[in-house]
Amino acid sequence: MEELIRLASQLHLVFIILLVVLIGLNLYLLKSDKTFLKLSKRLELIAPQYYIVLSAIFFTGIIVMAVRQFTFSFSVWLMIIVWVLIVAFGIRGHKMYKKIERTEESQSAYKRYAIKKYSLDFLALIATSALFYTVH
Repeated sequence: MEELIRLASQLHLVFIILLVVLIGLNLYLLKSDKTFLKLSKRLELIAPQYYIVLSAIFFTGIIVMAVRQFTFSFSVWLMIIVWVLIVAFGIRGHKMYKKIERTEESQSAYKRYAIKKYSLDFLALIATSALFYTVH
């Protein structure tokens, strides 16, 4: 049983690290690409991987919780809240992306939102992971 918990926890951490890498890649693309058309094509390639990794984090978290008989601690609640916020702001960003017009103002507003969103995602993941792995 302990082996299953260890494996699921390690997988959970691997997916978190992968998500941090994808966030870094998104931030790099948002800050480096000058034309919005190039940027949008690249972001559309990365978005499915981003949400697949978020799903994998959710799935491995459920496995760990099930093995630990669904005991909820402060850090578990915090991880759930951070995950829900990342998904909710991702949905908001996707809706915003779909409504972008061809104007420079609209495109720069989306870029500003996306940079803030991914920066906050990054900080939230690092803070939550640091809290969880220093407590346990």
